[in-house]
Amino acid sequence: MGARGAERPARSGVCAPRAVLVRADGDGGPGRPSTAQRRWRIAGVGDVRRNRSGKPNLYRQTTRHEVAVAAASARYATAGYAWQRDNKPADVGGHQADGAALAPEWVELIEVELTAKRTPRYVQIFQAFRRRFDLAEMSHVTYLCNAESARAVRKALEAISAGRSIADRVAVHEVYDRAGLWGDDSLPAWLPRAETVGNGVRRH
Repeated sequence: MGARGAERPARSGVCAPRAVLVRADGDGGPGRPSTAQRRWRIAGVGDVRRNRSGKPNLYRQTTRHEVAVAAASARYATAGYAWQRDNKPADVGGHQADGAALAPEWVELIEVELTAKRTPRYVQIFQAFRRRFDLAEMSHVTYLCNAESARAVRKALEAISAGRSIADRVAVHEVYDRAGLWGDDSLPAWLPRAETVGNGVRRH
């Protein structure tokens, strides 16, 4: 079970991540962010500005999202997980998550949700997740949100049939502010260390 091209983590420990964006232990000590990690959280982040045409600045939106993903990967790496990109979908109607956190016998897909989606898009995503759960390609899905997007995801999970079918394997956490910053440097209580998960254990 795992993402395409990924090496299964050995039971004795988590395999080294191929594309972790930041160090697990910062220069402030184990479990604390490094100067580089703090820069990841603040570089290029801010309210989405509009250009002179009045349209959203897509470059700034993309940068904000990438920085938010980097903040998530830093915390998972600190907790002992390997981090890599999710597979690109092979079929129409598939969905690629923002990242995959790996531990022995554990594949957790991470969705960084800074903007709420329309209902048809959530239908497509939840159906894709349900297919991957049925194929035992993953263990869990975690949505990392701001307050507004968390409400939208929870509402969609309740309202959509495919969402209800996977809701017990999906967690939704409010960790970002409106600018996409994850302000708390400590590991969240809901994120267990990698060595404590696996064997199909479900958690929220």
